[in-house]
Amino acid sequence: MSSPFPFPLVTIEGDARARGRQYGRQAAERIETSLAIYMAAWAAGDAAGREAVLERARRFTPVIGDRFPALLEELRGIAEGCARPLEEIVALNARTELLYESDEGCTSAVILPELTDGRTLIGQNWDWRPACRDSAILLRVRPDRGPALLTFVEAGMLARSGMSSAGIGLCGNFLQSDLDHKQRGVPIPVLRRAILMAPTLPAAVGEVLRSPRAFSSNHLLAHRDGEAIDLESSPGEVFTLFADDGLLVHSNHFKAAGGHLRDTGLARYPDSLFRDRRLRRHLAGAPRPLGADDLKAGLRDHFGLPDAVCRHRAPRPDGTEIETVASVVMDLGAGELWLCPGPVCGNEYRRFTLDG
Repeated sequence: MSSPFPFPLVTIEGDARARGRQYGRQAAERIETSLAIYMAAWAAGDAAGREAVLERARRFTPVIGDRFPALLEELRGIAEGCARPLEEIVALNARTELLYESDEGCTSAVILPELTDGRTLIGQNWDWRPACRDSAILLRVRPDRGPALLTFVEAGMLARSGMSSAGIGLCGNFLQSDLDHKQRGVPIPVLRRAILMAPTLPAAVGEVLRSPRAFSSNHLLAHRDGEAIDLESSPGEVFTLFADDGLLVHSNHFKAAGGHLRDTGLARYPDSLFRDRRLRRHLAGAPRPLGADDLKAGLRDHFGLPDAVCRHRAPRPDGTEIETVASVVMDLGAGELWLCPGPVCGNEYRRFTLDG
C-alpha cells in the first residue's frame, strides 16, 4: 500500500496581507512544525535560546521592509493567520542566516530547447533534514497584481524552488563563503519570492543584484523562451554562469567566483563536485530529444551513496542527518510541475499545474 502524498497544496490569492492570512490559516500546523524544527536547531547553536533568536530575527524586519514592503506585509499576514509573533515568521524566512552551520545540499539543472522538443526544463533535488518532510508544502499564489506562481517551500517561508506564469523557473542551492554573516541582508526565501514575482528574466536577475545579502546562495534561473542563467550570490558579489551545449547544472560549490572569495562549504560537501558532474554527464549522454523523464532519471543517480544526487539518510560527522527530502521538475512552457518525495529512487512524481 502506497503512502499518502506528504506535501499538501495550499492556494492563496489577493493582496499581500490577505494572501498572508490565508497562508497562515491553511498551513498553521505545518508552520508550527517548521518552528519546532528550527527553534531546536537555533537553540542548539550559539543563539542562546528563543529570545535571542527572536531578537536577531527582528533585525531582518527593516531590511525586508525597505527592499520589499509588500512581502513584509505578506509575512505580517502569515503571522496573523497562524496566530504567531511576526518575529517567528521572519526567523523562519531567515533560517539559513540564523543557522551558523547549515547542512543543506541540492543538485539542480536546466535543459534548454535545443536539447528537447522545444521545451525549457528545470529541476532539482532538495537535500535537507528528514523532519522537514512534515513541514513542506506546495504553495500556489494568485496575487491581485503580477504573475501567478507555484513554489515548493517549507511552511511559513515565501519561496524555495518554483515557477511563474511569466515563464520564470527557479531552483536554489546552498552555498557558503568566508564573506557570510558580516552584514545584514534580505533573507533568501524572501529574495526567491521576489525572483518568482518578477515580470521578466532580466528583472528577476536584477532583484538578486540589487538586494543586500547576508549569506551566500545559488539561484538557478530559466525562462520558457529558452534562456537560463546561474547566479552564485555572496554578500559582496554575484557571479554568473550560462548554459553550455544546452545544459546548466549546479550543486553546492562556487564555480565562477575565480578567487574572489573562499568557499567554506566545499570541505563539508566534497560530494558536490561529483553530483554536479554526474547529473551533467547523464543529461549529456541521454538520447535526444530530452524530456522531463530524463531529468527525473538523472535526479535518481546513486554514485557516491549515501552522498549521491539521490541522497540517502546517513549520519554526518557532526551527528546530523540529511537526505533528499523532495525533488521538483518543471516544464516552464507548459506550466507543469512534478513533485516527488525523497528518496527519489523509491517514489513517484505527482503532476501539478500553475492554473490549477
